[in-house]
Amino acid sequence: PATTSAQDVAPIFESAPAVLYETYRAVNSPVFTEYFEMLVDRYAGSDGYGWGIYSENATVHYRITGLPEGLTSMVEVQQARGVSFQDFSEAQVALWNSAWGSRHVSVYDAAPALSVVPDDFTVSDIRALPYNRVFIYNLKWDQATAFRDALAARSALDREAGLGSAFILTAWSGDVGTEAQTVMLRVSAESRTVDSGANAEARQVARTAYREEWNRLTAIMSASAWRIERHDQTRRAGLSFVPGS
Repeated sequence: PATTSAQDVAPIFESAPAVLYETYRAVNSPVFTEYFEMLVDRYAGSDGYGWGIYSENATVHYRITGLPEGLTSMVEVQQARGVSFQDFSEAQVALWNSAWGSRHVSVYDAAPALSVVPDDFTVSDIRALPYNRVFIYNLKWDQATAFRDALAARSALDREAGLGSAFILTAWSGDVGTEAQTVMLRVSAESRTVDSGANAEARQVARTAYREEWNRLTAIMSASAWRIERHDQTRRAGLSFVPGS
């Protein structure tokens, strides 16, 4: 199947040219679950900004919100949530106060030319792939261009190979709240088992013709970073809100 090129922008990036990326740590998992179930019920049937909750482990969770107008949307999201919070009951405020220990807010901008997704890939499609293998690269100042050039070339090879669902890669550039020169890569799949099993086998076969070059480009990417974080995140459908649902 066709996949996006530098000239084509898939619907997912038109709908979400940026995302609000919130990291919750020291999470009290039962309270966190109760809090977001309450929020989903509270917003049920409404329009506005949806979100996805992703769990890494019992104490680390993430909320990702698409921002159709970039930073302008971020301001609107924060204002809308602030207004909603004013109507919380004492019990709901108590949940909010005890659901997590810390929350870090950041924004990432979509990088379609560095991504590998089908031409018609949408936000709904990404929701259907709950497992995400996430890499966050903090780049050396003088190596940021080398990293992006290597990733662009590697993604072009993967697009030309037509990997389809075996390799869904969305790339995001750090904006507000991130280290300078940060790039997040998200490899999405139906499950960890599918990603490391059937999808990995399909990738291995498809990349046979350009494996050496793919490895060379990946090595440049790794050498361009002063830190690389790896996270496994799984979407929690029951805690996530889809507008209109």
